[in-house]
Amino acid sequence: MKMMLKISQIANKDLRAGHQIYNYYIINSFSNFEEKKVSYNNFMIKCNNIKKKKLPYLIAKIENKVVGLAYLDNFREKSGYRFAFENTIYVHNDYLNKGIGFKLLKQLITLSKNNKEIKKIVAVISSIESVGSIKVHKKLGFKNCGKLKKIGFKKGKWIDTILMQKDL
Repeated sequence: MKMMLKISQIANKDLRAGHQIYNYYIINSFSNFEEKKVSYNNFMIKCNNIKKKKLPYLIAKIENKVVGLAYLDNFREKSGYRFAFENTIYVHNDYLNKGIGFKLLKQLITLSKNNKEIKKIVAVISSIESVGSIKVHKKLGFKNCGKLKKIGFKKGKWIDTILMQKDL
């Protein structure tokens, strides 16, 4: 039996599940450069700030279970970067390699094309365990723009980041 994936804007009732997925990647991966879990309150504040900016904040559900989240936020705060936004995508660890990240990113791009303020989407991808993320971004038209060497430090390791960009 095929499970139906539903993607929608995040609702308040989805925040706890989204928070758990986000914190999973802080603790168990190098894809999130936070080193300590984010409190639920801070997660909720960030989500609300993104929604106030009228940027997409999506969740993916299978049978009413949150299995992924994706959003855009400012790439940088300086005014000259006002048309560039960074994407973030996390898929529940029990649902990896099922095309969920691809579908979330595709929907982010579709929604972004309807927002005249969004001209560029930037992906900042950890160089550790990033093959899937790079593949998904390439498939959706992101171009590799370079690498920042040993820019992040987490769990005793220096980590490169791969920069990819899509022009809308």
